[in-house]
Amino acid sequence: IKISSGINAEYGAARPDLHCVYHMHSRPGIAVSAALQKIQPFIQASIEVPDISYHDYRGLITDGSDKPTWLETSLTPSKYLLMRNHGLLTGGGTVEEAFYRMFFFHQVCQAYVDCGYLTSSIPPQNILSDHIMKIGQEGYDECRNDTPFRGPRVRGSL
Repeated sequence: IKISSGINAEYGAARPDLHCVYHMHSRPGIAVSAALQKIQPFIQASIEVPDISYHDYRGLITDGSDKPTWLETSLTPSKYLLMRNHGLLTGGGTVEEAFYRMFFFHQVCQAYVDCGYLTSSIPPQNILSDHIMKIGQEGYDECRNDTPFRGPRVRGSL
């Protein structure tokens, strides 16, 4: 899959493990990217979005002048990137994986908007603990097929 220009191409070129990059400007994604410093885990979908990288928006840059800063601040093992004041980006080894990751990333952002947490704090008791996140991630891993990335299995016949 050929990666498009700009920030997507830089991300893809610097992360050879990602064969698909999904970049989305959804309303909840843009709202969260503009309003929050850091996403806190507070719903079950957060378990699927355990580690998020962040990149500060610097305007539309197409000449590569932002590349050193971009590479320093954004390229971690994470497959989730919140581009502040801009939108969301996910990556995966397959189209399926990038889409699946974006689905949950978008759900988390939508829940922030729906719960009003862009203008108020999440009550501390509603934030998922590291222990709960770990148990949830292990549970999701057990539900996946033997392939490197698959969504939850469907048991029995439909």
